[in-house]
Amino acid sequence: MRAKSIIFTSVLIGYVGLGILNPLVAPLIRELGLSETDAGWIVAASSFMVLLTSAFWGSWSDRIGRKPVLLIGLMGMAASFGLFVAVTEQGLSGKFQPAVLFTLLLISRLLLGAAFPAVLSSSQAYMADITTEKDRAAGMSLIGAANGLGLVVGPAVGALLTALSLLAPIYLAVALPLLVMLWVAFGMANSKPQTHGQQKKTLRKEILPYLAVAMIVMMALIQTQVTAGFYFQDKLGLSATETAQAVGAALFCIGFMMALVQFTVVRKNRLTPLKLLQVGVPVFAVGLILLVSFSHIAPFFAAFALMGIGVGLAIPGFTSGASLAVAKHEQGAAAGMIAAAIGIGSLLGPLTGTFLYRISPETPFWLLILLLALLTGYVWGSRRIQGEQQAVVD
Repeated sequence: MRAKSIIFTSVLIGYVGLGILNPLVAPLIRELGLSETDAGWIVAASSFMVLLTSAFWGSWSDRIGRKPVLLIGLMGMAASFGLFVAVTEQGLSGKFQPAVLFTLLLISRLLLGAAFPAVLSSSQAYMADITTEKDRAAGMSLIGAANGLGLVVGPAVGALLTALSLLAPIYLAVALPLLVMLWVAFGMANSKPQTHGQQKKTLRKEILPYLAVAMIVMMALIQTQVTAGFYFQDKLGLSATETAQAVGAALFCIGFMMALVQFTVVRKNRLTPLKLLQVGVPVFAVGLILLVSFSHIAPFFAAFALMGIGVGLAIPGFTSGASLAVAKHEQGAAAGMIAAAIGIGSLLGPLTGTFLYRISPETPFWLLILLLALLTGYVWGSRRIQGEQQAVVD
């Protein structure tokens, strides 16, 4: 039980770190004299590195064990935030030229994007190591719950601590991974798959459906988060402050419902990955349909709550499904591939969402509805994705 608590806390701190900067990016960028385009590149840099490094960290955890990779990831996150806050301090003092400032901030975000997959991949693989096939979805739901809580806690803490100073949240983001590192170092045993030279080879195609689901679901989630501010302001005629408050409340609905459904429904009911996807994906789509069908704040909040339920079911669905589709000695590699698919979705979401929004405010959401409708038909009708019912055994 202690190992699960450590895994949960590590992933939570990772997502809190990712989210804690969200309320700070716009004011910091303007205080530093950089442009909105610069901000876009700085934010996107971490997603790009998540895509590049996820598979490496997953496979590496299969070779040296989950604990060392987790420690490296936490240390890298602390270092990235440390570099970010140090550069920002100097930038606010006028000691860097804009080009140098932009480059150093970009490097700090690249480091963050390289470190975070080490935390996520090793945590997912460790959870697979310590859970049985029947309990896999419940175990993975803890990681999904940490994701949901991070979406709520990170931005909230970031906004609250700005009352002390604009950089106070970033100093906290430096300290939290260091504290969790101590708990991991002294409270967690290493977990490493045993190899005896007679491993059964796993067909990589068995994991592909779950990678596709992960990419589409996370693309839909991130795209909705990125375009929500524009949509709320244009549809409801809100001021900048009112928009920030409304979007913050909507994102709270997503994060809260994600955590709630995973702590209750998923953990207390031994649902298969397939069942989680068969319910979660269409519920997400219904939430998006509700969003584009009304122009009032209450239906918007209800829509985001439904999306939270859908994502809360889908995340443990595709993470546990991918885990069950491979052998024990490949859990790290599977976790890394899922993290890479999440990275692809996190890159595609903002790019397609902001581009399509220029056509009309509803266009990005109708694209997502179409993709999720097709995905719903796939998870209900495809025989291939039902392969999680027959887990690969070493």
